[in-house]
Amino acid sequence: MAWKMSFDYDDLHDVVTATFQDCVLNNALDVARWRTEVEGFLSKYPSKVDLLINLDGLVVKYTAGRVFGRERTEVLSRYTKRSFRFGGDEMTKMFVSTSGVINGAAVNVYRSREEALKALLSDRAAERAVGSGGKPPVSGKKAI
Repeated sequence: MAWKMSFDYDDLHDVVTATFQDCVLNNALDVARWRTEVEGFLSKYPSKVDLLINLDGLVVKYTAGRVFGRERTEVLSRYTKRSFRFGGDEMTKMFVSTSGVINGAAVNVYRSREEALKALLSDRAAERAVGSGGKPPVSGKKAI
């Protein structure tokens, strides 16, 4: 199979879902390609988006982990309001978690798209409540 990614807009929930197929990041060159392609998709939207990221099909190898963490943080801060993830292999989820701690990026990994969407919508509602004078969410989870 060949490297492929897609970014689909869900009009009902006003969210973009990123899907990857055979995107294996072995080194800095692969990470640069990943970043260029992701930015190409996300830059088409007129403003920052809420993003669901399907980690299935995105494989971050040990040799690319640190660079990936830095690049993902920069891309997400530039193009997204909040991001939530689901799926993925253990190594990739570990790099997402580690880079979140090191770079201050959102981790927010869930088992399914439905769980990730539910968490995103809850975060969005909590932000609206705070903006209208309500109390901040108890969980303290804040995504990018």
